[in-house]
Amino acid sequence: MVSTTFEFRVLTESVPFAIDDKGVILTKAKLDYESQKNYTLNISLSDGSTADYATVFIRVTDVNDNSPVFGTANPTIAIMENMPVGTNVTSVSATDVDEGFNGLVVYTLKGGEGKMDIDSSGFILLQKLLDREEQEFYNLTVIASDQGQPPRSTALNLTVIVGDMNDNAPVFSLSRYEVKVPEDQELGSALLTLSASDRDAGANALVTYQITDQQPQTSSPVFLINSSTGQLSLNQQLDYETIKEFEVKVEASDGGQPSLSTETFVVVRVEDVNDNPPEFSQAAYDVLVFENHQKGSPVYTFTVADKDEVGTTLISS
Repeated sequence: MVSTTFEFRVLTESVPFAIDDKGVILTKAKLDYESQKNYTLNISLSDGSTADYATVFIRVTDVNDNSPVFGTANPTIAIMENMPVGTNVTSVSATDVDEGFNGLVVYTLKGGEGKMDIDSSGFILLQKLLDREEQEFYNLTVIASDQGQPPRSTALNLTVIVGDMNDNAPVFSLSRYEVKVPEDQELGSALLTLSASDRDAGANALVTYQITDQQPQTSSPVFLINSSTGQLSLNQQLDYETIKEFEVKVEASDGGQPSLSTETFVVVRVEDVNDNPPEFSQAAYDVLVFENHQKGSPVYTFTVADKDEVGTTLISS
């Protein structure tokens, strides 16, 4: 019996396949479904004198060998703190070149702290109202995952900066200030410094001060306030004997548009100093005394008044 040797050959050039002498088709290089999905091989079978031919159609099946890839995205997003719930903060997009579930991308969001979430289309939406004074920025991580087994994923980091709105009025350090000032206090001297702070930012937090009322009223203001520092100073000479107490209304306003303001009161208590001499009740006195008046006995009692706080004094002679 004569043994016959068969020879298999792949006739198609530039294909990543070969065939051995047993008729087994082998790969010569790594396949890539995303580059080429189908191949057509022309195969010959020869016994040395005669040959036969066949066509082999090879279809490459996809495996989950690609992770999702994000498109270009701005990593820093600004949003004002007064935006309503449902506002689109930003959007992201990721694609996966795999096929079927291997290329189906879903999104999850980390770091929104309940304020933001992401939908199936990649839109990051506001879920709760923001408050810049509570939190100024959020570090978000968007994870794009495919549905392959096992799944592959890619992360994208974003920073959301919350913009300030003028939603806070200045707040004074005290609801009411009190200061005691001697009536001979030097003009222009500082009496006290008021302080108000504003939780907003920038111009919205820039506080200025002004006096809006003084009781009792006078022809010219008794007190002045530095608009930027809040320092209250004396503008007119005090007189305890005329006015013993002032109530000054001070307003603190921020630099927002429109501006927000808060009022407080400063009670200035004037302290007496001995700046008035005692006074006789009259300029001249007629006093009658008997000639037999005993030595050392009272003749007359003077009434002496003093405008200072010590009051009236009786002096006998």
